[in-house]
Amino acid sequence: MPPRSQRDPLTGLINRAALLERLDAEVARSRVHKLPFAVILFDVDRFKLVNFGFGDRQGDEVLRTVSGAVKARLRPRDVVGRWGGQQFLCILPDTPANIAWDMAEQMRGAIESLAMPIEANILHATASFGVSCFPGDGTLVRQLLAANDAALYTAKESGRNRTILARDLPHQPYGIGSMLEAALRENRVVPAFQPIVDLRTGHRVAEEALARVIVSPDRTLLAEEFIDAARLLQLTYKIDRTVILNTFNRCLALLNGNGAPPLRHFVNISGNLLRHPAVVEELLAVARQACATHGDRLGAELPLVIEITERELLHDIKSVRAMLKPFMDFGVHLALDDFGSGYSSFHYLAELPFTFLKIEGSLIQRITEKKVRTIVQGIQNTAADLGLITVAEFVENAETARIAHDLGVNWAQGFHYGEPVIV
Repeated sequence: MPPRSQRDPLTGLINRAALLERLDAEVARSRVHKLPFAVILFDVDRFKLVNFGFGDRQGDEVLRTVSGAVKARLRPRDVVGRWGGQQFLCILPDTPANIAWDMAEQMRGAIESLAMPIEANILHATASFGVSCFPGDGTLVRQLLAANDAALYTAKESGRNRTILARDLPHQPYGIGSMLEAALRENRVVPAFQPIVDLRTGHRVAEEALARVIVSPDRTLLAEEFIDAARLLQLTYKIDRTVILNTFNRCLALLNGNGAPPLRHFVNISGNLLRHPAVVEELLAVARQACATHGDRLGAELPLVIEITERELLHDIKSVRAMLKPFMDFGVHLALDDFGSGYSSFHYLAELPFTFLKIEGSLIQRITEKKVRTIVQGIQNTAADLGLITVAEFVENAETARIAHDLGVNWAQGFHYGEPVIV
């Protein structure tokens, strides 16, 4: 029996810290004896609906029942523990991928067959499973866990209630992660700057910094090619830090003595950055130094705008405010990105002091359609009533720019005005 400090109080299973110790030990043992072992990560599907619909007490009972059903199907040497929230992790010694997949499927079927009485209802739960194996999916704990995360994510995105082997995925995230770590060390993560113009005057008023990875003199990766792996491996805050520091340098390099206000610089940030207060403070310290040294040229307002999307934020508005407070206290402006992308962003508009609202690019690309124009007009009217500056993304031709202008959209960016350029 593990000590109390290593047990999850709800399920009685070992906790995350104990699981990590077991993983370290199993990697060492399997490396010496040249044996395979498997790691299964599973997540109870749509568990938030259980908590919201029936309450925390009933949700806790579901987790206890599910963990018991899984534990009953493990072999004596296997280990299962609570990884966190509604996620559980199993370690299967001396187990190749095909056997691990069969066992995960048995667990999945056992959970699916559960009939749990909740008040006057019978609740049926399902779970999604991701399976990784040593050494094929990685020889380090972090590599195996990254492979598990990627497989579990794929299982949930492809419909839930299924098992995915990491080896069947087209891309291994830990490989991309190693590339990103090397690129960060070697200063090959850089911003590319895309102009933002005022639709009324046609003047350049801002630019957005977009993360890029220089792989070779002839090859540069766009953010969409590495950002999912960066999220899985908790590397986004490092990318954010690098891009913001480079953007500070760009901002100062563009300052001149002609009295014109400095360009605003838009930078996307992740929720992961906000959860690293030491990095946030480092960035703000650099900004304070820049203001102290170049304040006469920077003007009254810091020209940095941080862009956030709802998918990057917690749904607890108090937590969001607390994480953003250091930036807001310093006078950094906020932009709500991808507005209209299907996320329910109106709550954030009501609660946070946004200055800019960026209209989802897929809507702008269809702005010639009557229904879409009506939607964009509604967004513009809401923004105008709230005193927000709107920015149309993905403006790729003169007709799109004209329609956006006629609808009252304030600013625009896209290939019509210039591609992102590394400087």
